Amino acid sequence: MDHCLPPGPLSIGEFTALVDRHQGALVGFLRGLVANDEQALDLAQDVFYDAWLAARRGSAPFGRGDAPEAARRWLFRAAYHRGISALRRRRIIRWESLEFQQEQAPETFAVAATFEDALAEREAVRAALARLASQDVACLLLRVVQGFGIAEIGEIVGASTETIHKRLSRARKRLRHSYLAQEALPLPNAPSQKEPRSC
Repeated sequence: MDHCLPPGPLSIGEFTALVDRHQGALVGFLRGLVANDEQALDLAQDVFYDAWLAARRGSAPFGRGDAPEAARRWLFRAAYHRGISALRRRRIIRWESLEFQQEQAPETFAVAATFEDALAEREAVRAALARLASQDVACLLLRVVQGFGIAEIGEIVGASTETIHKRLSRARKRLRHSYLAQEALPLPNAPSQKEPRSC
């Protein structure tokens, strides 16, 4: 922030710049959490509305002179709580394809050699993620896609760093196990691998 500006609430222009800076990542995080594009946009809008109210009051972390990273953590914490609440109301947890993750963090996922391989890869990842708890998926998204540190994730989801370490470790193990199990499933109409019996 410009240190020449007097302390106080953010201007409309300053808040608009804040929204522009974080909107794409916040919507992507919510899309991964609630698996619904429209709901992700609605929830992000609610988060930014709450942020605007705080900014108009000059409340931390949306006052002039507040650290930009604090505002980013605030936004993701609000998004996390709204997303988890939406999932609890829905009572059915489904996960969207992670194509948006491949766009934002291409090094995280291997590039398939063919179109068919790419489709199979996405389906396997989707099925594997569907077996994880929503809090574990949120921790993975915050760490792998958004690049938050362990302490920051703990602040966002309201858990100790030890708990976050455990959640990430558990989530990675379960994701790997579930993904490998999906990969091992036989394809529909695939020929049997059994050798014919000799007479």
